[in-house]
Amino acid sequence: MSVSFTRRSTRLELLSARALPQQKVIVITDKLGFEPNANKVTTSWLSEQYGDKATTADVTHLNESSKYLLLILSQLERRFEPRQIFHYIAQCKKDSTVEHVFVWIVEQKLQEPFLRPYLEHMADSVITFEDRQHLSLLVKKSTGAVTHKYYEFDPLKDSITVVEAKRAAATKAAAVSMEVAPPPNPASLGTFKIDLKDEEVAAKNALTLPFEFFKTLPEGGKILYHPDAEDDLDEEDPDDDLLI
Repeated sequence: MSVSFTRRSTRLELLSARALPQQKVIVITDKLGFEPNANKVTTSWLSEQYGDKATTADVTHLNESSKYLLLILSQLERRFEPRQIFHYIAQCKKDSTVEHVFVWIVEQKLQEPFLRPYLEHMADSVITFEDRQHLSLLVKKSTGAVTHKYYEFDPLKDSITVVEAKRAAATKAAAVSMEVAPPPNPASLGTFKIDLKDEEVAAKNALTLPFEFFKTLPEGGKILYHPDAEDDLDEEDPDDDLLI
């Protein structure tokens, strides 16, 4: 399904100003292949908010401690088990000396697909680069509120500035696919035949069943009982043959 974006505003804002303040764990879902420049991108965000001296430290052994940390998940997943990565991030969240933890994810490179949704659940902000012009930003606030917005950006600029956009399904085919499908023909659901031809319907209607045949007799229908030798026909104790 193709998706279109329309601008909702003309005001330019720094992505870092939206994603970083008061957010410790920031997950970046990369669908564009920015991963080789992950350190450069995250460092530029830090310099925009905290000055040129702020840089990220690459995490390679899950024992690093720094003010700003960068985890490249595709690299760490080859060396550590998921539980070890989760445990390290959970420790960083409790460490008061750590201000930001950037987790860079390229979903196509993941060996375990559950990593992305789990880490997004742990995150305070989730940046998803949707395509070459659009990204989404999910922010979890300390009050428990969650905002999820879409933005237009220019990947060629040194600073990622964003303009809020509205996301909407654009194709007619997508709308058609959401329509309720007609109920299936029961005859097509099995390997046996359940419908009848016209001559078979006529033969079925002309058939007289036994109970209908006896209705036409003068004496009507009867139940004929022929007792066996072991039958007890004593009406005084009909259950005597049960030995109870």
